[in-house]
Amino acid sequence: MWYILNKMYDTVGVLDNKIPNGIPILRDSWKGQLEDGYTTLEFDVFASHPKASLLTRGSFIIYTDNPDGHELFRITKPTESHGLDEIKTIYCETAATQDLIGQIIEPKSFVGASLSDIVRFLLSNTGWELGVCYYDEIISIDFDDYPTALEAIRNTIKQFGAEIEFKVEFDGQEVVRRIVNLYEKRGTKTGVSFEYSRNLEGLRKIEDGNKVVTAMIGIASNEDANGNPILLMNAQKKPPEGFEVIGNMIVDVNSLQEYGNNGVNVVDKFIDQTATNPVELFDNTLEALKKVNHPIVSYEADVFMMEQLEGYEHTKVSIGDTIFVKDVTSQPPTYLEARILNKELSTVQKDKGSIVLGEYVPLTIQPIQVVEKAQRSLQLKEKLWNATIDRSKEAQEGVEEVKKQVPYKVELVSSNGTTFKNGLIDTEITAIVYKGKENITDTLPKAAFIWTKKDKDGFFDVAWNYEHVGIGNKITVSSFDVVQRAVFTCDLDLPEEE
Repeated sequence: MWYILNKMYDTVGVLDNKIPNGIPILRDSWKGQLEDGYTTLEFDVFASHPKASLLTRGSFIIYTDNPDGHELFRITKPTESHGLDEIKTIYCETAATQDLIGQIIEPKSFVGASLSDIVRFLLSNTGWELGVCYYDEIISIDFDDYPTALEAIRNTIKQFGAEIEFKVEFDGQEVVRRIVNLYEKRGTKTGVSFEYSRNLEGLRKIEDGNKVVTAMIGIASNEDANGNPILLMNAQKKPPEGFEVIGNMIVDVNSLQEYGNNGVNVVDKFIDQTATNPVELFDNTLEALKKVNHPIVSYEADVFMMEQLEGYEHTKVSIGDTIFVKDVTSQPPTYLEARILNKELSTVQKDKGSIVLGEYVPLTIQPIQVVEKAQRSLQLKEKLWNATIDRSKEAQEGVEEVKKQVPYKVELVSSNGTTFKNGLIDTEITAIVYKGKENITDTLPKAAFIWTKKDKDGFFDVAWNYEHVGIGNKITVSSFDVVQRAVFTCDLDLPEEE
């Protein structure tokens, strides 16, 4: 259920597909981005609905379907289409955008003030207040070009690499608080994976070189203990290999050769709000340059947003989260650890959505012939098992009879039980091989034992399987190997009999 608020923030209606007095949502798209904490909402309703007139420009929507907290959207562009289907399309954006743009900051200097105090000042008279603020050391900063409150906040937190979000507290009748949160890094390392043929439809790699900088000028907003300017050139610090210092500027020589403008540096400036001496200014400027001295590579992924489906709530991901991506359709296969920069989802089509990934770390997994052989064998077996579901009882009994006649048998023995769930898990699993009644385990090479692990959703853990090739008939399982649930099996790749 979403709530409709008029321009005075009074609740006047609801959007919901289940309750009789709710306006049905025909289509919807929520989009959020890590940069600037900006979110939008677009949805369709029947224009002929008696309460559709409540959705007017300047009214508000309380969006309640974000699991990370309620959001306040302002309707900025309602559009009606008439004809066979009379549809009203409503486009909204984060309400904080217009609220903060409407506040101009008069020239003001802060000397030795905390970041939280500065942001509280910038938010005054906007209706928004500071919530979380991860950084609260003393800084100095000037506002002298009449920025909007939004520009001032964005420029201020940019110096710290901070990440911002806008949330509201809503009690069902009125907005209790409008909150701005500042984080060093939004999101968590979830362990959630998107994998082709399960919840990943497609993956596109995008390389953006428009913002590459080859040299950075470091400027300190503070003065040293004696009241003198802090200059990068006074650091007297040898730059790392591939970098050089020219005056108060650090140059990336390799980046200049690769991305320079016909041999000329692409220069930007870094205003350091925290440095108290030239060495700190040098180090901070160098780190700032390293973030922009190369093209930004991101990935766009079309995904099934299983998080909204019953039973798959554990797959929820938020903007800023770190996830895993497995795309075996590319050559070579793509394995990534990456952060979610943008996210799109729908409450009407719950399984549809997309994410944009950045700050990625490629994961290199070398193909191993014996594992590939084992996985092909397992895939064939899985197809066979799935096919038997639709067979008659007589056919199933026949399959079981054939299985009983197989002369080889593998038994798995665990030193601490056979069913594992999250918690304190510490056990050794041993595979014992029989040919008929004879134990032939010790006669087999280590490579004959093919260990596999499936996660809680029944999908192969490729990395774990690769790491456990050729280790023999024993494995050790701990709580680090099990997330909610895992199944471990052992197949045999027996030497051919002469």
